[in-house]
Amino acid sequence: MASYQPVGVNINNQTIELPETKRKILDAGVQIMRSKGFSATSVDDVCLGAGVSKGAFFHYFKSKDELARAAADIFSENNARQIHDAPFKRLTDPLARVFGRLDFVRELAGGSERVTKGCLIGMFAQELSSSHPELRRVCQESFCRVARDFEQDLTEAKAQYAPQAGFTPKRLALMYVAMVQGSLMMAKTADSNDILAENLEQFRQCLQSLFGLPQSSAASPLN
Repeated sequence: MASYQPVGVNINNQTIELPETKRKILDAGVQIMRSKGFSATSVDDVCLGAGVSKGAFFHYFKSKDELARAAADIFSENNARQIHDAPFKRLTDPLARVFGRLDFVRELAGGSERVTKGCLIGMFAQELSSSHPELRRVCQESFCRVARDFEQDLTEAKAQYAPQAGFTPKRLALMYVAMVQGSLMMAKTADSNDILAENLEQFRQCLQSLFGLPQSSAASPLN
């Protein structure tokens, strides 16, 4: 989503270290494609960014398309790991986790200190869905993965705090993904994270209303 810290790939919940050269190529591919997009990024750009030769590039990747697929996978995995390891995930109260996620995502995107670089998955979805069906599928699964994770917290929070409420956790989780992705794009065009922060706050107020909480409790529903 915002902060990218590649260390390897995750297989069966174990992090497998990549060969150094392949890691450098992947890191450069993620960073450059995230900045310029897929079409505007060349193999030469990636090789220059990674400090490797074209021979080294084609030793690990048959094409830029194959690199893009690997970059999408590792970016999605990295984001999932960051959410999994986030402090709010250790909270026992599901409603606290719901609101804690919003705070974490705001800071992950840069808070007010720096403008977000956007989401590689969102960029690929916009640019490549029509021309690269396999990458479209990867992007769809990445979005659904985020939504499923949020849906779990929403489901537990609804059962505990608002069992009679009319909202559907799955639909609300998908709305959250759409809101964050759209806000990241708008933040990049505005060169400011303000719109992301404002939309997260509006979504927080929506959640407060759905859970029957007073609008004044913006920081945490349990304070």
